Amino acid sequence: MAGTQRNHISTCVVSWIAVGWLGLDSTFTTCQNTSCGIGAIPYAKVIANLLLHKEAKLDESSVHQDPMSAATSGGKIILPSDTNPLSIVRGFLLFFIAKLPDATNGLDPKVLSKLLHPIIFSLLDDICLTQTKGSMLTTGSLAYCQKMRAWQSLCVLSRFVTDDVAESVCCKIFSCLDQTLHGQIRYFVEIFTIQCSRLHPEIFGKMFVQEIKRTDLTLQHVSSLMIIGGNLIVGRYQVDFLRQFEGEHANSARLHEVLAGALPWLSSTQGFSRAIAQIIVHKVIPLVVDVTSKDIKEEGENDWFLKSMYVFLDENPEMKRLRDKQSKVFETYDVDTMCTPEGILSTPVDEGDEANPLHVVESMKRCLEQVYEEAHEKDTPQWKNVKEMLEAEGSEVSASELDENKEASLVNFQRKIIPLDSLNLAMEETRQQSLRNATGRKKQDLIVCASLIDKVPNVAGLARTAEIFAADRLIVPDKKQTKMDNFKSISVSAGEWIQIDECNEKNLLSWLRGQKENGYTIVGVEQTSSSISIEKLSFPERTVLLLGKEKEGIPVEFLQAVDVCVEIPQLGIIRSLNVHVSGSVAIWEYTKQMLTAKQ
Repeated sequence: MAGTQRNHISTCVVSWIAVGWLGLDSTFTTCQNTSCGIGAIPYAKVIANLLLHKEAKLDESSVHQDPMSAATSGGKIILPSDTNPLSIVRGFLLFFIAKLPDATNGLDPKVLSKLLHPIIFSLLDDICLTQTKGSMLTTGSLAYCQKMRAWQSLCVLSRFVTDDVAESVCCKIFSCLDQTLHGQIRYFVEIFTIQCSRLHPEIFGKMFVQEIKRTDLTLQHVSSLMIIGGNLIVGRYQVDFLRQFEGEHANSARLHEVLAGALPWLSSTQGFSRAIAQIIVHKVIPLVVDVTSKDIKEEGENDWFLKSMYVFLDENPEMKRLRDKQSKVFETYDVDTMCTPEGILSTPVDEGDEANPLHVVESMKRCLEQVYEEAHEKDTPQWKNVKEMLEAEGSEVSASELDENKEASLVNFQRKIIPLDSLNLAMEETRQQSLRNATGRKKQDLIVCASLIDKVPNVAGLARTAEIFAADRLIVPDKKQTKMDNFKSISVSAGEWIQIDECNEKNLLSWLRGQKENGYTIVGVEQTSSSISIEKLSFPERTVLLLGKEKEGIPVEFLQAVDVCVEIPQLGIIRSLNVHVSGSVAIWEYTKQMLTAKQ
C-alpha cells in the first residue's frame, strides 16, 4: 500500500503482481497450473482495500507519471482503452479475479475459502453494511466512492458466491437494500443480487418473497425489488430463476407466495413499481392457475378472480402496450457484461469520476410517459389541432360564399374561428402562469446563472434558494444534474417548482449578451478591484446574477460582459464564502430591495 500515493508506481507494481499471482503463460491469458491465485492468499485484506482504491488526480505539470502508459507496457494485462485514469489499480485486480478459474472448474479450494470469500465478506461487512438507514451519502465523498467501488467489485466476484456462503451473502444483500442509496450505487446492488439469484434461485427466491411482502418498505426499496423481480421473472434471466418451480419437486407454494407478494403493489402510489407489478402478475398467474379455459368462473373453482385479473391484464390495450414496452427494457438488461471488468471499467463516469450508469428506473419512466402519451393522443384539446383542422377545411372564406348564403357562411366562419380564440385564450393563460410561481405569487425578474458551477450540491442549494425567493429561473451547465439523487435530496423538490434552463460554459458569453439585449443587467458576484459592496448597489429590477466557479471565481472573458461586480463584506479570517452561500446572500439582498421598493 506504500506506493498508492504514486500512481505510476502502484499501477506498474500491481499489474506485474497480478500476472505473478495468476501464473499466466507467455500469452498472458491462461493459467499454467492449478496453483493459480495461491500466492495472493496472504494479501486478501490488502486486495480488498485496493479494490476500493482511487488514484489521485495528476497535476498538469506531472511528467512520466501517466498510469495508463505504465499499465499498457511490457506485455502485462491490458485494460480497456476507455478505463478511467482513477481506476487503473483496481482495474488490474478486477482482471486478476476475472481470470481465476470457476469454483467448480479447477480453482484451488484454498483460493476460494481463504482469498475470495474473505474479500467478499470484507467488502460487504466493512463497506456495504456501514450506512445508517435513512441517511444519504454525498456524491463524490470518500464513503460514496468506496461504496460504489465495493459493489462493482462484488459484481465481478459474484461467480464465487458458492452454496456454502450463499445464505449469509443473501441476508447481507437484502439488508443493504434497506439503505437509502443513490441510484448509481443501487444499480450495482441490483446487478449483484440478480446474478446471485440466478446462481442460487431457491435461497434468494425465498428471501425475495419475504421482502416483497413487507409493509414497511421505502419507495427506493420497493423499486429495487421490482427491478430484481422483473429481471428474474419476466426478463432474459427468467429461465435461471423459474427452474426451481419446474419438475416433480417444484415448489408451487413459493410461486403462490411470489404472486401474493406482487399483487398488493398493483395499487402502489408509485407508478414505476405498479407497472412492473403488473407484468410480474401477468407472468405468474398462468404458472399457478389454468388460464386456457374460456369460462372465468367454473363450478368449484377457487381461483376464478385470478383468471379474471389475467384476462384483463392480457387483453386491455393499455396493459398490453405497457407490457410490451417494459418487457423490452428487461430483455436488454445485460447483467453478465456488467459482472466483468470490461463492463465495470467501460461504464460512463460522472464529474466525480465514479460510475454513472443509466438506471432502469429512468428507462421505465420514459416507457410510462410514452404509454401515457399514446393512450391520450385522442384527448388532445381542440385548440392544439387548429392547424390540422384549418388545413383540412380551408381557412379562407370568400365574399361570394358569404353572398350566396350569408347565414350558413357566417355560421361556418364562426365555427372555424372559435378554435383560434380558444388557442389565444390558452396561450394567454399559459403566459400568465409562467409569470407566477407554484404558490401563485408573481415571480421576480431575477435570473440566477450557475453555468460556471460544477458541484451538484451547490447547484441544488441554489435551486432551493432561488425557488424560495421566486426567482424567474435558474441557469445550470447541464440539466442532467437535476436528475441526480443528491440534487433531489438537497433541493427538496425545488427543481420541480422553478424553471431550470441549460447553458454550458461554452455558450455562456453569447447567452449573457442576449440577456443584455433583452434589457437585463448582468451583476457578477466577484471580488475585483472595481467591485462595490453588495448593500451599496441598487439592484435593477431585471437582473441576471452571475456566479463564478467554486475556486477560480468568474473567468476574465465573462467579466467583460458583466455590468457591475458586487462583493459581500467579510469580517472573519477566511476570505471566501461557498458559492452557494454567496449566491443565496445576493438573492436575498435583491429580494429585500424589491420588497422595500414596493412599500
